Amino acid sequence: MAAAGAVACGQAAVGPHQAASAPLEQVDATAAPDLRPYVGESYAAFAAAPAMQRYSLDGLGLPGAEQARFRHSMTNSAPALLARGGGAEALVFSGCAPSGCLEGLSVVAVDVGTGEVFVGVSDSGGAAQLVPNDRLEALLRLTSPSQTWDDPVRPSAQRSAAP
Repeated sequence: MAAAGAVACGQAAVGPHQAASAPLEQVDATAAPDLRPYVGESYAAFAAAPAMQRYSLDGLGLPGAEQARFRHSMTNSAPALLARGGGAEALVFSGCAPSGCLEGLSVVAVDVGTGEVFVGVSDSGGAAQLVPNDRLEALLRLTSPSQTWDDPVRPSAQRSAAP
């Protein structure tokens, strides 16, 4: 009976089984890309790059209303910078609404090591984490002048803090 079961399952062969090789298409496609070349770029230029489309608002799966809110609050974007702290490092994009950051602010942080992302917007509708990520939120708070994710470090502040 055991022999009949082994034959039915294709296990009747004697000796070691042949290893099944994974096709090349199954290589981890979610590995973090090299983000360092995008330091100094705008979020729009970054998200439009063919290799970075997964970080576009569509690629992140944000609904239309949230995309419109984000875009309005990212109208005047600052150049991206690398934020480091607490063992984390992220490429950070931020921007403000047309009349300034008090009207609205958007932020995107992409973890350099993992490729994970945080997206937030703060405006008259309140502060919302559109794509939450606890680790990146902690990094944004750590590097923020006011210790909040919706007041990210800006390039001019980073330069003036450098020795």
